[in-house]
Amino acid sequence: MATRPRVLLVDDRPENLEILAGLLEPLGYILEQARDGQEALEAALAVPPDLILMDVSMPRMDGLAACRALKTDERTALVPIVLVTGQSAREDRIRGVAAGCDDFLTKPVDAEELLARTRNLLRTKALVDELEQAENVLVSLANALEAKDNYTRGHSERVAHYAEALGAAAGLAHLELRNLKRAGLLHDIGKIGIPLAYLQKPSRLTTEEYEIVKQHPSIGFDICKPLRTMEPLLFLIRGHHERLDGRGYPDGLAGEAVSTSLRCLTVADIYDALTSDRAYRRALPPESAFKILRDEASVGMWDLRLIDLLAETLIRKF
Repeated sequence: MATRPRVLLVDDRPENLEILAGLLEPLGYILEQARDGQEALEAALAVPPDLILMDVSMPRMDGLAACRALKTDERTALVPIVLVTGQSAREDRIRGVAAGCDDFLTKPVDAEELLARTRNLLRTKALVDELEQAENVLVSLANALEAKDNYTRGHSERVAHYAEALGAAAGLAHLELRNLKRAGLLHDIGKIGIPLAYLQKPSRLTTEEYEIVKQHPSIGFDICKPLRTMEPLLFLIRGHHERLDGRGYPDGLAGEAVSTSLRCLTVADIYDALTSDRAYRRALPPESAFKILRDEASVGMWDLRLIDLLAETLIRKF
């Protein structure tokens, strides 16, 4: 049985909450109420609803401030928010768009307009949830793959944390950092298509075996490509073995074609690989790993500035 959508109604006037609830109750939604922006923020962060209908003018925290806070928190960033404004509140609408709201309703609320917008936004939210669930399945598959190998268990999660922290130190925007973390969790998903014996081989791979292992970024790209939510991650998943000198794989990208976010992911991936036990060698201490990275950067393989930033970031954060 499908779960009933949860709608949070936010207004400091009880009579307005009563009107909204009266219009929506016949549709079978689970309705919750909050009396100001602060109460709405606390309720939504505790248990994210599927839709928020929120007045703009309220005490303690107004609807604009609450909307801004909810849209910048990963737990509620994808929850659609409808702001309810006065007939001539043009400034509230402009500020609402800047705060990230998804739609507006004008007082007095028209019943048909309310129901139509509510149905449309809940339908969109349900599609987003399905895509997120599909992404979570891929993350679970990637974790299951790592769990089979004592040497790589936890690798993707560490890479995600390192890459996100490095991206923040490099000045990447919030959305780029979010995508970098997601890509870190999924960058090795393509290894599902590589024989486990090659991944766990305790000696050097043959040329033929190495060519097969090198296919995993392309396989990961193909696995993730059908999901629309993966579109911002595809170049990271496909490109995490590219090099600045153009001698990486699978596309031989070079120089400026390797974006800052991709450079962050690559450096984080290599650092964790060097400082983790592998079937063919023991983990290196951080200072040895950074020496290797800096030596390779000196001949054009990696971005030296990001390597130094990662060293500083690890000292501060990990």
